[in-house]
Amino acid sequence: MAVLKKSVWQSCKTLAAKIFGAKSLDAKSLGAHGFAALLLCILSLSLPSNVQAQPAPESAPPAAAPSAPAPKPAAIASGYYIEFRAGSIGTYGHSYVVYGVNGGKPNYADLHPMGGYAGMAAGHLVPVPANAVWNPEVLKLPISSRYRVSLSGDQYRKLLIAVKDVKASSPVWNAVLNNCNHFIGQLAMAVGLKVPTSFQIATAFVPALRELNEGPAQKRRASLPPA
Repeated sequence: MAVLKKSVWQSCKTLAAKIFGAKSLDAKSLGAHGFAALLLCILSLSLPSNVQAQPAPESAPPAAAPSAPAPKPAAIASGYYIEFRAGSIGTYGHSYVVYGVNGGKPNYADLHPMGGYAGMAAGHLVPVPANAVWNPEVLKLPISSRYRVSLSGDQYRKLLIAVKDVKASSPVWNAVLNNCNHFIGQLAMAVGLKVPTSFQIATAFVPALRELNEGPAQKRRASLPPA
């Protein structure tokens, strides 16, 4: 800007001298009109130029820092399971299974004779019609033992097929040949478990199933890390 003003000043002096034929730039040499013209030229130095320099481009606002990803909701428990249970009732007890997705609605399955206690009594002598439709009253039985097993997706698919097939292939119930232990034993085999003999009471069958697959209780306790 200083260089620009100096250039204008020199131009004003030169222009005034040429126009008015003055050899010097004092008021006497220039005359009233010339001196006034010189003053106007000088004053123009203090006025803003009508040709304004292009404003420097505004710097782009700093890029917003990438926002942190929204926190994901706590992962819902995943995976599948089957739990073998023995409920206490009468002398034998009753075995059944619970299965499903961890954290989801449980499913139940069992096999029992139709006709209540009379059908069960007859079933000790001859095969009687079986019922594979779940009875919620079973859940009121005290649980004497349980054995829960985690399942992979492939095992669970096999289980679902087995539940359907075993229900369809169990038209009769018999205390010796096809009882509740036989039913849950077939489901255990479907997911790859070893199965003990079904000719035992239900309250003994589930603990035997667990021991056969995981070892005796004393051995399981010994394998646990110290508290």
